[in-house]
Amino acid sequence: MKTKNIFILFALLAIVFSLGACSTKPKISNFYMAKDDQGTNKTTTFAPTDALILFFDVNGVRNGTPFEARWYVLNVAGKDPNTSFQTMDENYDGSSTTLRFHLANSGNWPIGQYRVDVYMSGNKVGEVLFSVSQ
Repeated sequence: MKTKNIFILFALLAIVFSLGACSTKPKISNFYMAKDDQGTNKTTTFAPTDALILFFDVNGVRNGTPFEARWYVLNVAGKDPNTSFQTMDENYDGSSTTLRFHLANSGNWPIGQYRVDVYMSGNKVGEVLFSVSQ
C-alpha cells in the first residue's frame, strides 16, 4: 500500500512538472515605429503628414489576448503634457508574430514629442518615444 501511494505521488509530480515545462510565458519585445506598413523604414521622427505606425513582436501569446495602444502628447505647444489623444484595441488572432497599430490623421500632426504605451491584458508591456518635426 505504501509503495502504491509513493508511486501515485511521483506520477502526480511528474504530470505537474511536465505541464509547467509545456507552458510558455508570453514574450512581447522589439517595439519600434516605422513610416511604412511593412515596418522596413524604422524611425522615431515623423513628418506632420506621416502615418504613425507601431510594431512589436509577440511569442507565446494565446489567441484572443487583448492588446491596447495608448498614444500620448508629451511636449506639444498648446497641449497638456501626458495627455492621451488616442486609444486603439486589438485582440491577438495568432496570424502573425508581429503586431501593428496604424494611426493616421486627416490633417497634420502637431510638431512635438509623443509616446505610445502598449498594454497586454491590461498590463503595460512596452513603450516607444517618438517625435514629429518639419
